[in-house]
Amino acid sequence: MARPRAFNESELLQTVMVAFWRHGYGATTYRSLETMSGVGIRSLANTFGEKDELFTKALAHYRAFVAANLANNFNPPSVDAIVRLFERVSSPADGDDPRRGGCLMVNTLFEIEQPPDAIANEIAQYRDLFRHAFQQSLVADNVADPETRAEFLIGVLWGALSQIRLTKDTAAATPITTIVIETVRSWTPVN
Repeated sequence: MARPRAFNESELLQTVMVAFWRHGYGATTYRSLETMSGVGIRSLANTFGEKDELFTKALAHYRAFVAANLANNFNPPSVDAIVRLFERVSSPADGDDPRRGGCLMVNTLFEIEQPPDAIANEIAQYRDLFRHAFQQSLVADNVADPETRAEFLIGVLWGALSQIRLTKDTAAATPITTIVIETVRSWTPVN
């Protein structure tokens, strides 16, 4: 008879997600996760599978976390919601805040040159969250060419997040976010 789990799987997945976010795929091992979580390697592997499977589940958890934040921020969709998002990107983050490392998905693109299909799929779905939110917001405020501008916004957002990753400081994104905010505000038609 199997022993009941002595840990909450959802809480453990949160811990695992933050570990990958802070340290990256390569530096996060089952041994380091055991130390951080207090859950044994065997239990981690039995619960989540091999490291790629665990990482894919952590990415899905991260995507769900970001999706919930986007749903709040873009309710209702608007240019102002886009501005709030870019203000948040460069807002200060204290020493424990994993945002100081950038974005788990963008970091994954830097770290894993040719991600397996499951990981690539998570990244694509994550990108679609932003494309959809940006595009809906631009349409809601009657901004011309919302599809192209949404793609532009994804590009500059990921560029800003790359700057954070490189410097470990959210303020590094400020030059990009300041210009993007000015640009986005200029797109709103004058009534």
